[in-house]
Amino acid sequence: MSSEDRERLRAIKTFPSLVKYLRDELEWPIETDDFEELTFDYDPEDLGIDPQTAAKIEAIKQLRPFTTNQPWGIFFVKFEPRRLPVVALRRILRSLVIRTRQWANRSERAVWHLHDLLFISAYGQDDERQITFAHFAESPDTGDLPTLRVLGWDDADTALHLDHAHQTLREKLRWPDNPANLDRWRANWSVAFTLRHREVITTSQMLAVRLADLARAIRRRANAVLAVETDKGPLRTLMAGFRAALIHDLDEDDFADM
Repeated sequence: MSSEDRERLRAIKTFPSLVKYLRDELEWPIETDDFEELTFDYDPEDLGIDPQTAAKIEAIKQLRPFTTNQPWGIFFVKFEPRRLPVVALRRILRSLVIRTRQWANRSERAVWHLHDLLFISAYGQDDERQITFAHFAESPDTGDLPTLRVLGWDDADTALHLDHAHQTLREKLRWPDNPANLDRWRANWSVAFTLRHREVITTSQMLAVRLADLARAIRRRANAVLAVETDKGPLRTLMAGFRAALIHDLDEDDFADM
């Protein structure tokens, strides 16, 4: 992956910028740059979401289907909290999934099978917004509780993590050549999601991703501390020692990486 591709992925912090990426890189059949024209609005109250959970949700929008009989329901959900609120996503999921017993007002809106829903979420501080693709799947390990699997990134991710995200998106979430083959479409997109949200590390791949997350968090915190410390602060004192003994042209970003 080229540095230009990494910077483009790193710069995606809003849904409109993501839509352009989906169109240009993944060949989604998007014909306009107007995000509002591409989507339907959903009200949390209309989905039966309780006020406490709804307070964490800034907007819910469904991407208009591009093809007849499109199996996937694609939703953009904008959150206020710093972290991905899994409980809120589960509340939305419960309102959109087909159930054996439906209540009266459920017939007024579309519903999907659980494995046919794709959530694209944005959350975090304004200058540290993170984009996450999320998909729920049945799991025999958790009984009736669906398992959340995610694919995400932000502008502070390492090159390794960005390369992995970009490759996964291009190989597995590209718009299908034959949208009429619904089974293949479902299978191809579903395999893009292999890691559970904040799951226990059991493989080398998961370890690499988690270590990258930790490195990113340490770098972000180091930069934040350096921004407010005086020259006599502990981190700036340590950085000065590195400059004197090892790397004379060491800047703040390089020190935070170290």
